Amino acid sequence: MSDEQRGDDSGDGKRERSLGQLGVLGAVALFVLLFVVLNDDKVKVSFVLFSQRTSLWVALIVAAGLGFAGGYLARRSREQD
Repeated sequence: MSDEQRGDDSGDGKRERSLGQLGVLGAVALFVLLFVVLNDDKVKVSFVLFSQRTSLWVALIVAAGLGFAGGYLARRSREQD
């Protein structure tokens, strides 16, 4: 009895999912590379206690990371209540 007749998804289905995941990973990597290349301008970022000159992409990544962390912590505190 073949895998298809048993309804077993272990062969080609896993391979197709792996190729799909690899394609998504490649697209994300390309996006990140383009993001860095296109946002390479130097900017002055003013933190509360100090200022720093850095690449725009670094400032954007830091801002996104802080926003993600804040949202995660806020959601976690609501779930605990």
